[in-house]
Amino acid sequence: MPDSPGPDPVDPDPVGPDPFGTDALRRAVLEGWRSVPTRLAEDAAAEAELIEIGYRDRLFTELVANAADAAAAAGETGRVAIWARDTAVHVANTGAPLTADGVRSLTALRVSPKTPGGVGRTVGRFGLGFRATAFAPRVVIASTTGSVQFDADRSRAAIAEVLPRTPEAVPVQRLAWPSPERPTPGFVTEVIVQVDDADRAAGLVAAAAAQAPDLLLELEAVDRVEVDGVTFSRRDGADETIVERDGVPLQTWLTARSGGTRWLVRLVDGRVVPEAGGVLRSPTATDVELTLPARVVTDLPLTPDRRELHPDADIAAAAAGYPELVALVPDDQKSTVLPPPALGAGRVDAALRSAVRDALAEARWVPSASGEALRPSRAWVLPGLSDAAATLLRDVLEPLAAPAVCDRVTASALVGLGARELGLADVADLLTGVQGREPRWWAELYAALAELAPDARDVQELSAIPVPRADGRMHVGCRGLFLIDGLDAVADAPAPAWVPTVAPAAYDPLLERLGVERISPAAALEHPALEAVVDDPDADPEFLEEVTDVVLRLLALPDAGPAPTALGALDLPCDDGDTRSADELLLPGSPLVDVLVADAPFGVVSQRVVDAYGADAVRRLGVGWGFGVLRDPAPVAPDHDLADEESWWDEQEPPPETLAAVRDLDLVDPNRWPAALDLLAGDPDTAPLLADGYTRWWLRRYARIDDVPLRLLRDPDDHRYGGLFDAVTVPEAARGLLAAQAPEDADEAGAWLAALGDPDRDVAPGAALRAHAALLASLREGRYRLEDVDPPDGARTLAGTVTDDPLVVDAPWWIDVIPAGRCVLAGLPVDAAAARMLADLLDVDTVSDRLTAIPDPGGDAVGPDSPEAVALLAARGLPPAADVRVHDDLVVTVVTGENAGEKDAGENDAGEKRVPMWVDDAGVVHLSRR
Repeated sequence: MPDSPGPDPVDPDPVGPDPFGTDALRRAVLEGWRSVPTRLAEDAAAEAELIEIGYRDRLFTELVANAADAAAAAGETGRVAIWARDTAVHVANTGAPLTADGVRSLTALRVSPKTPGGVGRTVGRFGLGFRATAFAPRVVIASTTGSVQFDADRSRAAIAEVLPRTPEAVPVQRLAWPSPERPTPGFVTEVIVQVDDADRAAGLVAAAAAQAPDLLLELEAVDRVEVDGVTFSRRDGADETIVERDGVPLQTWLTARSGGTRWLVRLVDGRVVPEAGGVLRSPTATDVELTLPARVVTDLPLTPDRRELHPDADIAAAAAGYPELVALVPDDQKSTVLPPPALGAGRVDAALRSAVRDALAEARWVPSASGEALRPSRAWVLPGLSDAAATLLRDVLEPLAAPAVCDRVTASALVGLGARELGLADVADLLTGVQGREPRWWAELYAALAELAPDARDVQELSAIPVPRADGRMHVGCRGLFLIDGLDAVADAPAPAWVPTVAPAAYDPLLERLGVERISPAAALEHPALEAVVDDPDADPEFLEEVTDVVLRLLALPDAGPAPTALGALDLPCDDGDTRSADELLLPGSPLVDVLVADAPFGVVSQRVVDAYGADAVRRLGVGWGFGVLRDPAPVAPDHDLADEESWWDEQEPPPETLAAVRDLDLVDPNRWPAALDLLAGDPDTAPLLADGYTRWWLRRYARIDDVPLRLLRDPDDHRYGGLFDAVTVPEAARGLLAAQAPEDADEAGAWLAALGDPDRDVAPGAALRAHAALLASLREGRYRLEDVDPPDGARTLAGTVTDDPLVVDAPWWIDVIPAGRCVLAGLPVDAAAARMLADLLDVDTVSDRLTAIPDPGGDAVGPDSPEAVALLAARGLPPAADVRVHDDLVVTVVTGENAGEKDAGENDAGEKRVPMWVDDAGVVHLSRR
C-alpha cells in the first residue's frame, strides 16, 4: 500500500473543471439515446454481457494490463499498487497518464486509443477491458492529467432528464463526469472501485495477491505489484525469471523468448514442475485450455472479450521458442517438457501441440554424448545409456544422445520426434571396424554395456561385438575365443599363436556371458594345435622360438602346473652354447646329477634362460632339477620311452586313461637309490607319483637298496612281517614302495615264499601265519596264478622253523597230533579250503591227505544239551554239536592215509595219541573229561 492515505485533496482542479470534455461526451451520448431510444437498451445489454461474461472476474487482470500499457506508452517499466480502504478498492500505477482519447474510449464500446503502431507493445485493443470494473456502482479514474468518474446513480438521473421513461437497466460506463480526485503521490493514475461493503473490498484485494505472480509473468511492462503492503516483484535473467515476495524468491521459471512469445516452466528445488491445467496467455490468461507441459505467453490476436483466440490467429507462430525452453531444461528432466502426440483439449491445443512437436523435430536441442546439440532426426538414442558407456562411445558413435536423455521415457519421446533408437545389436554392429583402441578401452566398454544387458536375451544382442585378441587382431563375437587364467595380472601378457585368446587387458565378465571360454594355463598348453606346432618338422625356427617364449611365460604363471610331455621337445639354449630339447636338460646345480650314472644323456640349460623365465617355468617345461615327469592325458599305447613300459602296460586292465610317470629312472646309479628316493620324495612334482601308477610299479621292482628290491624291504615301524623282510628307512612319501600288505604279482609271491622258506631268517609263527594268509588273499584276487609260482624248498612251521616235509593243517584237532616242527597253518581259524590252497601253493600235503585218526570207540554218548556236553564244548571253544561222546581219557589212533604209499608218514605221526577233543569223519564230537 502506498504511504499516502489516499488521493490528494489539495488543489482539486489543477487542470481545469473538465479537461477531457466529458460534458460534451455525455450530451452526445444522451442525444443519441433520445433520438434512438433502442440504442440505450442495446448499450445496456452490451455492457451487461461484458460484465457477466466477457470480463467477469478479470478486474485486476484488466487494470494491471492497462497499467502495463501505460508503462509501455511512457517507455518505462511500470509499478502497480493495490489496496482497500473501507468499501473502495484502489489500483494505482505509473506510466503514461490518462488522455482525452482514453476517456472517449472508456465511454464508448469497442473503441481503443491503443494502436499497434503506438509506443511499446500494448495489451488491450478494443477498449473493453475497463468494463471489468462496471460491476461497481461508482468508479473513479484519477490521473495527473485529470480525473473522471462513472456513477450509476448519476447516469440514471441524467437519462431520466432526456427520456420520459427510464429503463430498469442502464449502462454505467457510457456517461463520465469530471472528478476532483487525484492519484496517490508516486503514481500517475489511480482507479478507485467502489463496492458494496468492506468485506468484499478486502476479498478483492486478497484475490489480487493471488493473481499478482501470474500477472507479473504475463505483463513484462510491469515488474512490481504491491498488494496491501506486500510487494511482488519480478527479476528477469537471460534464461530465468524469478518472482519475489518482499524480496524473497517465491517462484522461479525457466524462460525462453522468441519474438513476441515466451515459454516458461517452473522450477521447484531445481526440479521441473510441468504446467498442469494451463491456458493460453496472450499475454494475459484466456479461456483457451492447453495441455502442454509449459506455460506460453504470446501476443496472438484474441476475440474482443480476450477469452478466445481470433479465428485468423496463426497458432503455429506461438510454438516459436519451445525448443529453446527444452534446451534450457536440465537434460535429465527434458522428458517432463516433451509433449507426446495426443488428442488436444480443443482445436487450439491440438494445433499448438502439433506445431510444438514440429518445431522440436527441426531444432537442435538434443544433447549429445559429445556435448553438441543435435536435431532429433540426427540423434541416436540408446535406452539406459550410462555415463561410463557414453564417455567411451561418444567418439565412435558420434550422433549418440547424452545419457541424461536416454532413459526409457525420454528415449521414447525422442524416437517419436525422429530419433533413431539403438539396440545392443546395433551397437555391436556399429562398433565393427573401430580401430586404434587399447584393450583396456574395450574392457571398460564391456563393463558399461553389461549394465544394459541384465538377462540372457539382452546379452545375445551383443553376440557380434568386436573383441581384441591377444595377437593384436580383432575377433567378431566371442565364440571360439579363450581366456587364459592369470594373464590379466601379467603386465606384458603373452599371446599364444596356437589358440585364439582375448587380450587380457580387454577382459570383462560380459565376455564369458557372450561365450568366451575360460581355460587354465595347463589347458592352453594341452591344446592339440600346440602339440602339432611342436611336432611339425618343417616349422620355422624363429616361429618355434616365439612359441617357446610364450610357453615358458605361461608356465611362469602361479597355477600353470607342469607342461605336457610333448612340449619337452622344445629346444632351449644350453650352457655350452648349443641347443637341446628341454627334457634333455638339467638346471644348473641340479642334484639329479649326483644320483645318475656317469654317462647319463643330459645337458645343462643356459643360466640366461633361467634368469629370464624363472626356474619354476623352466622345470615345468621339462628341464630337470630333480626327476622329470612325463604326462599324457590320453595314452593309447606304451610308446613313451619309459623303461619296461610295455611290461607295465600289459599288466593294466583296462589300459590307463591318463599317464603321469617319472622319467629316466633306469638312469639312476644302482648304488645311489637312497639319495634318489630322497630326491623323488622331496619334489612336489614327483612325490605324488610314488603312490601309484607306472612310477610305483617300476620302483618296487627295479629300485634296489643293498641289491634288494624295494618291495622286499620293510619300514622299521612295520612289524606285520617281522623277520620276513629286512628293515630300511626311506622318506615317508616312499614308504608305499616297500613290502605291501600282500604280494601284487607272481614274482612277488615267489619272493615271499622264498623268504618264508629261508632257514636263515627268524620269522615268528604269527608273521608267517599273516604272510600265508596274504599270499592266499592275492591268489584268490587273481593277482597271480599257481602255475606262475615255483614251490619253495621249505615251509615255515608253527614252531617258527623251516621244514622240507611240512603238513598243512586242514582241521584244528590235528594240532595236538602233528609236531609243531612239521605243522603249517594257512591262517586262523583253521579252514580246510585255505589249507588246501596253501598246500597246492607249497606243493605239499594237508594232514588229512597223509593221515587218518580213529577215536577210541568207548566213551559215553551224551545229549548235546546236557550240562556236561555244553560245559565241555564251551571249554574247548566249540559250537553246539548234534552228536557228542564224552571220554574219561580220549585217545585216537593215527594211521597213514591213502597217500601213505606215496610218502612216509614218519615215525612220530602214527600210533595212539591222547587228545582233548576230536571230530571223526561222521561228524561226531569226541570230548575228553581230562
